[in-house]
Amino acid sequence: MVTEISLNTICGHKTKIIATKEGKSTHIHIKSTCKKLRKWGTHFDMEMKDFMGGPENILSQKSAESPLTPTCLVPAAVMNACWLENGMISKNLAREMGKMEIIFDKLE
Repeated sequence: MVTEISLNTICGHKTKIIATKEGKSTHIHIKSTCKKLRKWGTHFDMEMKDFMGGPENILSQKSAESPLTPTCLVPAAVMNACWLENGMISKNLAREMGKMEIIFDKLE
């Protein structure tokens, strides 16, 4: 199966994350208009231990090697794609929701 997540972020870049379960690993492919993100990594595999967060996971290592802005939503979206692809979040629930949002309610 395949999980695809698209991001349209405040920085103006468009990103698509594609997660595919392959045996015990989940392969991540990222397509983006962001140069920083392309340097951060567009093809890598994540193991189950990486899904739980912490300083030893691959996303933390990538961020240490090639930092993204603190507001970048891509690492969180990669994690959501992995959780969806591995049955840790219901795909039916995600389909029902359709999207997650950050809503800027009040800006003075």
